[in-house]
Amino acid sequence: MKQLEIKNHEEILSILMFYQNIGVNLSISQNAQIQKNKSLEQNKNCKNIDNNTSISNIILNEEQKAYDIAITAQNLKELEDLFQKFEGCSLKKTAKNFIEFQGYKNSDILVIDGAPNSEEDMAGKSFVSEKGNLFDKILKAIDLKRENIFIVNGVPWRPPGNRYPTEQEINICRPFIFNLIKLIKPKIILCLGEVATNQTLGLSQSIIKSRGQWYSLKSNSYYNNSEIEDNIYVLPTLGISYLLMRPDMKKEAWEDMKLLRKKIKEIIIK
Repeated sequence: MKQLEIKNHEEILSILMFYQNIGVNLSISQNAQIQKNKSLEQNKNCKNIDNNTSISNIILNEEQKAYDIAITAQNLKELEDLFQKFEGCSLKKTAKNFIEFQGYKNSDILVIDGAPNSEEDMAGKSFVSEKGNLFDKILKAIDLKRENIFIVNGVPWRPPGNRYPTEQEINICRPFIFNLIKLIKPKIILCLGEVATNQTLGLSQSIIKSRGQWYSLKSNSYYNNSEIEDNIYVLPTLGISYLLMRPDMKKEAWEDMKLLRKKIKEIIIK
């Protein structure tokens, strides 16, 4: 009987560790209370929407705090420092490293990736190892190199267990990305995957539905940012990590890259 109790104890600990690794850190009762509080907060927000503004212009308190910090940056170095020191995203507590900005700061092409994987988290840099090799091959196929573009992660901290970032985690990082767009003023944005696409364009749909078509990022699409003077072309495509898991989808990704190559020739290389 004692051995059985020990075995059960070890199994319970193993299950708890598994839940912790994939980002589950709340008991059922805690979660129920959080959902109740969230519901109350949503009801309160609904009243504010009715009285003050449309739902599309509502900025949650946490996102507003991020915006107030991000907007103070006068250059990319300041923005990166502020982003790295930002304490408002809980992912910072579990990630090993912040994924640094990289590339050519005066580029007309901005590439936004989603959240980093474990190897990128260890390196503090996006597109390393197998993911980096495939990314470089894709760029080469359309006559681009990393030094020709600027790269940023829409969510620069790895979620525990490589889980999908929550809507709040995605949104709270958005002000930094939009201020980066304001500073760089790219002509083209390539969004790799669902997280980057939905964060940038304010969508809530599968990348399979979004990819393969051009969108326009208007100056007042978020935060009434009039400093983004011109409309920017945005192309969503499949993420590199997704392509590594689903090599059968490379054909679709290549169709997207042909669209990108054509647009580059139209508005950048004249």
